[in-house]
Amino acid sequence: MRRASMGCGGVLMVMVMLPLPLRAAVVACGGDNQWPPSSYRLPGSSVVQGYSPDVLRAALADRVGVEVRLMPFARCLAAAEQGRQVQLVMAASYSPERAQRFLFTRSYLQLQPVQLTLTAPLAAAARLPWCGLNGFNYRAFGLSPAQVDAGSANYPDLLRKLQAGHCRGFVEYREVWQGLQKLGVAVAAGNPPLEMKPLPDSSPVRVHFMISRQMAGAERLREQLDRALLRLEASGQLTPMLVRHLH
Repeated sequence: MRRASMGCGGVLMVMVMLPLPLRAAVVACGGDNQWPPSSYRLPGSSVVQGYSPDVLRAALADRVGVEVRLMPFARCLAAAEQGRQVQLVMAASYSPERAQRFLFTRSYLQLQPVQLTLTAPLAAAARLPWCGLNGFNYRAFGLSPAQVDAGSANYPDLLRKLQAGHCRGFVEYREVWQGLQKLGVAVAAGNPPLEMKPLPDSSPVRVHFMISRQMAGAERLREQLDRALLRLEASGQLTPMLVRHLH
């Protein structure tokens, strides 16, 4: 009788220890403004490519199905926070505000912050805000919201705003900007002459998968991803995945 009276507490403990069910698909999102090497689409293709989808599928290959969607990043964050149609955000940098709404996995990529300005900037450029993308975390670059005009939906819009003299430049990660150049993103805005420099007083920024705290089994999914990311890193599989999307 005592064994039978183990009760709900024991049953719940066993359930927590169980892995995610095989049929539990995970839907992940990223920004649709092209963000290589993390996630992007080649011109004329609807297939989402990138380091983040590759890592996620490798990490969850033996447990769950993975669907990747690209959408405006602010919408990606809002949908993932609800945890119903979307449960996970790819390549997210940490912020205390995000940590209140999401669980962060261990890091799986490091990016180097840089600043990009016009080769011949305006004389008053230093008094202007930085151009930015809606929904992007600029605190990872050491910038407050007041320092960024984050009204651009994509990089062609941002570059046109820069050329019109509305901002001093923009910040990005070196690896991302190199990938964007390969995809020809700047061409859509007239290919303005830009100068790239390391962002002063900056350090490499680690990015993570973010999981909605509203998702049932969120903590189990984070633990599963952390174990898989550690295994992929230890076995040397992450570097080839990244190199494939850098060159």
